[in-house]
Amino acid sequence: MAVASGRSDLDGNPIKAMTICMIGAGGFIGSHLCEKLMSETPHTVLALDVYNDKIRHLLDDAGTAGHPWAGRIHFHRINIKHDSRLEGLIKMSDLTINLAAICTPADYNTRPLDTIYSNFIDALPVVKYCSENGKRLIHFSTCEIYGKTIGSFLPKDHPLRQDLEFYVLKEDVSPCIFGPIEKQRWSYACAKQLIERLIYAEGAENGLEFTIVRPFNWIGPRMDFIPGIDGPSEGVPRVLACFSNNLYVENL
Repeated sequence: MAVASGRSDLDGNPIKAMTICMIGAGGFIGSHLCEKLMSETPHTVLALDVYNDKIRHLLDDAGTAGHPWAGRIHFHRINIKHDSRLEGLIKMSDLTINLAAICTPADYNTRPLDTIYSNFIDALPVVKYCSENGKRLIHFSTCEIYGKTIGSFLPKDHPLRQDLEFYVLKEDVSPCIFGPIEKQRWSYACAKQLIERLIYAEGAENGLEFTIVRPFNWIGPRMDFIPGIDGPSEGVPRVLACFSNNLYVENL
């Protein structure tokens, strides 16, 4: 992959090189984002994670003299639960991207505590350090923060259940209501929504600059997948199986 040159921002200005602290860089999404940053921007990435298997190829290339991204990606083996280096690395950076999370559906019911800690408690110092040090935060959340659609609250035989308007997810319309407390399935969505509310509060009270990303389902190389739990044992992720089963020939 060659590094693209002469790229501009949305205002047409040349993109200036900056240092990005990426938390969760070794994961599925993080590894692909690192690839794009290396091949298409002049930025330097401080890659924070517990594992680096999925970015090993980038790290090996970065250690090769004369390579397009030599010296531009640096791995730091960190568990943000308890590592005093976190604030220092955020201070060194111009921008922090937080991708760290337990976000596998199979874990919501079996590991609700870890899910809540990972998506809320462990993210608190990241938000705090960005706010206190004047660093912009890009936080990856989830579409699940919207909760149940308005249509899902209507009786099954209600005529309005056929109206698509009641199933649209919108910032200022969706009620953001989840299921019963004892249903651990909602642990992930609730934790993600709560950290979003805290980020908004930091922005309102302390001037934190932030961007929140709410992706739907991701599929692609290096995705996390537990055969037999996240999908059939033969290795077809549930999201891909559901997608393919609902395709119509006319849509291809």
